[in-house]
Formats: sequence, C-alpha cells, structure tokens
Amino acid sequence: MRVVLFADSPRENWPSMDRYARSLFGVLQQIAPEHEFRLLVPPDPPIGLRGRLFLLWRMVWYPLWARGFAANVYHILDHSYGHLLWGLDGDRTVVTIHDVAPLFFPGHSLGLSRLAWRVSWKEVQKARWWITDSEFTRRELLDLVRKTPDTIVPIPLGVESIFRSLSEEQIDEWRVKLGLGVEKVILHVGHCQPRKNLEKLLTALASLSRRGVAFHFVQVGGIFTPAQRRLLASSGIEHRVRQMSRVPEETLVGLYNIADVFVLPSLYEGFGLPVLEAMACGTPVVVANVASLPEVVGDAGLLVDPHSSEAMAEGILRVLTDPSLADRLRERGLQRARDFTWERTACETLAVYQKVAQ
Repeated sequence: MRVVLFADSPRENWPSMDRYARSLFGVLQQIAPEHEFRLLVPPDPPIGLRGRLFLLWRMVWYPLWARGFAANVYHILDHSYGHLLWGLDGDRTVVTIHDVAPLFFPGHSLGLSRLAWRVSWKEVQKARWWITDSEFTRRELLDLVRKTPDTIVPIPLGVESIFRSLSEEQIDEWRVKLGLGVEKVILHVGHCQPRKNLEKLLTALASLSRRGVAFHFVQVGGIFTPAQRRLLASSGIEHRVRQMSRVPEETLVGLYNIADVFVLPSLYEGFGLPVLEAMACGTPVVVANVASLPEVVGDAGLLVDPHSSEAMAEGILRVLTDPSLADRLRERGLQRARDFTWERTACETLAVYQKVAQ
C-alpha cells in the first residue's frame, strides 16, 4: 500500500499541525515498514508572496502539484487544505478534521481568506473518510452533515517524548535562563484569537493581582490583540505579563516544567494539544469545561466555567495555594498523558488506511 500524506505549508506557522504531520508520519514508518508512506510538504512559494498572494498561491498551485503523486490512499492532514481534493480521488482520500471552529467563530476575516475556508469546507465533503481528533468533533460533524457514522473515525492525538518532567536542577536552570525568579508562574500556550478567551483569563489574573497574589503570566504562541493590550494596561498587570510568540520545543518543555499551573480557558477546542503536553510535563492544569477539553483531561485537571472570570481565578488560586491539590493533579496528569501516544494514533490511522485501500 502506498500512502501520500499532505502537510500544511510551513509558511502557515501552525506548530500543532506541523507536529501532527511529523509525528504521525514518523511513527507510521516505524510500525508498518511493509507499506510506503510519503509526506508531502509544499516547497516555499516565490519570494515576495505574502498575505492574499500567498493564500492564492496555495489554493491554486498546491492542488495542481498534488495531482502528480499516485497512491492507493491520500491523507489530507488539515481540513483547511480540503481544496486539494480538486485533484484527488475522493473515494481514496482521508481528511483529518481537527475542528469546525470557523463555522461557529467566523471572526472578522473577509474576502479571499473567508472564501478559501468556504471552498476547502465544500471540497472536504468529497472525501469518503474523515478522521477527527475527538469524539466531540465527530458528534458535531454528524449534526452538521449527512454522512455515514462509520466513515467518521475519532482518533486522539499523541504527545511526544520530549514533553516530560525535568529535574529540580533543570527547572532552576530554566528559571534563571528565562529570568522568571521565584514567583508563581501561570502559563498559556496558543494563539490569541477570540475563541481562546484570553480576555476572561486576563480579567481573572487582574483579580488575583488585586488579592495580593504575586505571579508571572507567560503567554506563548500568540500576539495580543489591541483590545487585549488595552485590558492589560487598564488592569495594571502589564509588568506581570510576558509574551513569547514562538519558542523552540526545548524552551516550551522548560516553560511547562517551570509553570505552577497551565490554563486553557478556550470557548472551543477540537482537542487542545497544549493541555496534553502540560500534563505530560507534570504541570497541574485548569481548563474550560466545554468542547473537547473534558474528554482530553478527564479527572486530571480542574474544569471551570470559561464564561466566568471569577470561577477561573478561583481555580487558579486553588492550585497555587493548595500544594496537596497541585500534587494530586500533577500525578493524575502524568498518568492521563500516558494514554495518549503517537503509536496509538498511528495504529488507528493505519486501520483507516486499510479500510480505504480495501
């Protein structure tokens, strides 16, 4: 069996999509050497193509390029690249649908980018088989489209071995290296779009500051919106906040280990990979009680109402001030994370490929 996997353009700058492609492809090669797997990453576009021109390039050129690769099974690793089905056989194509957030949180994108999503979503319907990261997303899809339930397969993501607990000595070294001192560290990993609910989190942090809680808040992977920056300025906690738009994986592991609590207050997640990475590093987690997050976290974290900044503040404060609770969450998180491996993801994905090939 020959399988071609289509990855996102690196220019998209989606670390979770890059990790999914790299990890799945690597483990598939290990567990099924009798099959041929090829991961296609589109080459860089011509110099100078940015914004709408880049989007137009990937919408038109990538499908034309994809048509040149023959296979028994095709796997589009990101549903936003559904337009690749222009050149592929839908009966032999699998698409991973990580979430359908744009249907519920359309944002403010207009013009070509909005059109690109609509085109990709329409083309995704041509694929006979879909994979989702969670049972939550599978249920959403069954409510949205007419599709045979057996052809939508929930397969959870895995966590890489690099995400692990470090020694106290290593943690101290990272604290010194990152200049975070001895104060409590609250960590968020992800972008800053509306569905990530950063405004409620920042309001919760301001409440903690007014109560006299000393902390550093580190946000990794995003850029604060103007509204979020105004909120920071008006709440008086700017001096407690550090934003790191993108960091190497080694540094991210250090940050997870330094953090006294990891918070993900999202209104919507198709999976929530950073929560899994945090738990694998032994970091207590406080997450929203909506979408796929309860499914991923189980009883290994505190679930809070994402619409209530006070509930969020109380959850964070409990972890910061109750060592026994933090220890219990740490142990449960480590145990929970062991259930999510890329070997499991790859084995279940291979089973889908075999159904397609048959």
